[in-house]
Amino acid sequence: METTEKGVIRRFYEIVGSGRPEDLDEVCSPNLVGHAGAGSNLAELKAAIGSFLAPFPDLTADIRYLVHEGDLISSWVSYTATHQADFAGVPASGRRVKFAEWDLFRVSGGKIVEITQYCDLFTIMSQIGALPTAAPA
Repeated sequence: METTEKGVIRRFYEIVGSGRPEDLDEVCSPNLVGHAGAGSNLAELKAAIGSFLAPFPDLTADIRYLVHEGDLISSWVSYTATHQADFAGVPASGRRVKFAEWDLFRVSGGKIVEITQYCDLFTIMSQIGALPTAAPA
């Protein structure tokens, strides 16, 4: 059963995939509190997503799981993208990447008010050739 809160999270990932992090105002509270990779507030979340979309402009999210309990939504997402510009000092490789991300959202009044993001950066760095043992994906 799809809840309104799960719909907010699905829309979050649609906005990320659209390449328009500035549209996150639609689903995020202006007083959003962020943790880990999300930055500490809405402006930092938008900047973090924007800086990730620059090297991976074709980023696509496949939502594997959405678990809703109380005001919390936990998501497990699989992303695919192509490394098309400098990322963490690594020039564009043209390689496809596939990696996972876990997010924990708190939704209140139809808006995301808190987010914690953990992304599998090791896998990304390995797949773009940044690690000595790297092999193409």
